[in-house]
Amino acid sequence: MIVGNSMRFDHLGIVVQDLGKGRSHFSRVYGVDQWTDEFNDEINGVFVQFGKGGGDICYELVAPINDKSPIYNVISRNMNILNHIAYIADEINVTADILFDNNFMALGDANSAIAYNMRKIQFFYSKELNYILELIEAPEHSHDYRLLTDQ
Repeated sequence: MIVGNSMRFDHLGIVVQDLGKGRSHFSRVYGVDQWTDEFNDEINGVFVQFGKGGGDICYELVAPINDKSPIYNVISRNMNILNHIAYIADEINVTADILFDNNFMALGDANSAIAYNMRKIQFFYSKELNYILELIEAPEHSHDYRLLTDQ
């Protein structure tokens, strides 16, 4: 089975130090003018916000809550800022099995995510091409964007 047949693209995840600064940058540079609410996801140790502009690409800005956040080292080392690509899957376990057959490894257990109404998310690492993939078990989900006038 081809993995892509069981998933649909959701977003590109970019690590930022501060959501407001990230939002300002993406608004100025990429014309992102529609943003969701900010989510304080203490379960996963991050603040997140989703945005889109003229195209259909969704960007997720991810900022650490504190120095215990799993992405804190990304900020402090200034690497892997373009952090992950994310896909919606009907069932994480089914899609994960396909990923494992394609040289991926899980980076941890699936967790609930505030931004996805407590649906499960899980991160995987491609040992073949060295990138991170996020699976989101929320097949009916769509982001609730609004036009923001003050970035």
